[in-house]
Amino acid sequence: MLRVDGVDAYYGLSHVLQGVSLTVDAGEAVALLGRNGAGKTTTLKTIMGVVRARRGRITWNGQDITALPPYRIVQLGIGYVPEERRIFPNLTVHENLKMARLTVDGGKRMDDYLDRVLALFPPLKARLTNKGRTLSGGEQQMLTMARSLGTEPKLLLIDEPTEGLMPAFVETIGQTIVEIQRQGLAVLLVEQNTKLALAATQRVYFVEKGAIKHEGRSAELQHDTAVRMRYLGV
Repeated sequence: MLRVDGVDAYYGLSHVLQGVSLTVDAGEAVALLGRNGAGKTTTLKTIMGVVRARRGRITWNGQDITALPPYRIVQLGIGYVPEERRIFPNLTVHENLKMARLTVDGGKRMDDYLDRVLALFPPLKARLTNKGRTLSGGEQQMLTMARSLGTEPKLLLIDEPTEGLMPAFVETIGQTIVEIQRQGLAVLLVEQNTKLALAATQRVYFVEKGAIKHEGRSAELQHDTAVRMRYLGV
């Protein structure tokens, strides 16, 4: 499905990603873990075309997408939940969700989409007419994830979905990631909450100084304290 081969990426003269290689198969949930500044977010942004890869190759279902603009990558079936959320604060929840459908059907067929995302995020049902800026942090994160599903992706890149959230919302987000993957959507997750990340995924890549240093099964790494201490310090 997704294949990243030997990708290098820079911010100016700073060499951030150094030969990153990873894969995500259809319907699979994969975590990308590492300390702050390790290159996790940059990896997602490079896959999405927000940051340009200077070397290496990114393929999606066999098609080279390395040089494609972000909107084309979205059209091909990769969704992105950014760390910054970036909802439209002056639009209602319903209007935010409708924006996600514009590239699919012009926002004309909303019923099935709304049924799906409101089942995944029940608190949004009572907030459909509220402006985005009035939502709590947890509700904004739910809206961001719900909106990302509007383009009908086959793979969802999720960046730090639980950062700054109350414990109740953290649990809800974790359960939702498990559910959307159970429904057949592949996930590539960047998350500081190691317990949640290992519980919600099948495989893990550890990133250190812009390079993949270790790969393993999530279930095994839940009990491998030495590996977690080496790459995460926890």
